[in-house]
Amino acid sequence: MKKSERLTQELLYLQGKTTFHLADLMDIFAISKRTAVRDVQSLEELGLPLVVETGRYGGYQILKNQLTPLYFDKNERYTLFFALQLLQKLTDSPFDRSYQGLRRKLLQSFYQGDTEWLEKMETTVSFQGVPQLTSTPILSALFSAIVQEQVIQFTYQRYQKTSKIVQPYQLDFRAGYWYCLAYDCQKQAFRRYRCDAIQGLAPTEKTGYTLQQLAEKQLQQQVLTQTLGYHIRFDLSAKERLWQEKYPDMAVVERPSELCLEGHIADNELGFLADFLLQFGPTIKEIHPLVLKQAYTENVRQCCSHLQWTDRFPALIIDCLLAAKLILIDKEFSTYVSFK
Repeated sequence: MKKSERLTQELLYLQGKTTFHLADLMDIFAISKRTAVRDVQSLEELGLPLVVETGRYGGYQILKNQLTPLYFDKNERYTLFFALQLLQKLTDSPFDRSYQGLRRKLLQSFYQGDTEWLEKMETTVSFQGVPQLTSTPILSALFSAIVQEQVIQFTYQRYQKTSKIVQPYQLDFRAGYWYCLAYDCQKQAFRRYRCDAIQGLAPTEKTGYTLQQLAEKQLQQQVLTQTLGYHIRFDLSAKERLWQEKYPDMAVVERPSELCLEGHIADNELGFLADFLLQFGPTIKEIHPLVLKQAYTENVRQCCSHLQWTDRFPALIIDCLLAAKLILIDKEFSTYVSFK
């Protein structure tokens, strides 16, 4: 019997037991004491929670209710394996576990034939995306503070150095960076922080809210502050990119021969949305409300000035185009977009 098969059988044998001795494994599986010791070490690496009992009649104690009977078929094991490949893009995770360590444990639970097949498939199936761009060693501490509903303090240094007292609520990874959504206890509002800019994290004595209470506060803040509704109509060719780039609070609405982006933002998020729209260029056909369209056209004006397109199109002409609701989007093809 191969080692991976024997370990699986040993796990099944130990299921429901509270204690065992090396002699039990030696007798049942016909292995030497040295092999039994190595198997116990491997079982611990696979997640079997053991405590060594010392003394003349000592053995191993299995911690109560810690060994969960989970069984996966071949396709389910493959699915778990490839899902773990996503961790390769992350140099840090909230759970303080590396991809290589999880991969090794998972491979130990497979039969030899499956292991060889998976190692070959690693070179043929991959997940492409933006890798983590900066190290973020405090993720585990942030995650712990979230689940323990703790209020923490830290120094935040992005554009300027400031001190923060917050209760972290959510972690999310986007475009190469980890972000933390937290309730700012001083401003009494939710703010999003880039995790690699957080330094000197430490717990406080303040009593935090429950996660349910934080969820209710976030909803209240959205209702009170995100009062500016928007509606942007796109050419159908923008569908794929729109789904790839949109944020969770943005709704893509598909109708016959129409593709729209809708949602609500706070007044101070107007510039962010205008910047976000620049990437879609001539696929944008209509922007509402007027204040958002004005912010967007001002961004385009600044782009024209920065790229010195005014050599071909003097500022006066650009102003006329803007006044006529026509915007130069594409230099090479001289594409104009009309906002009706």
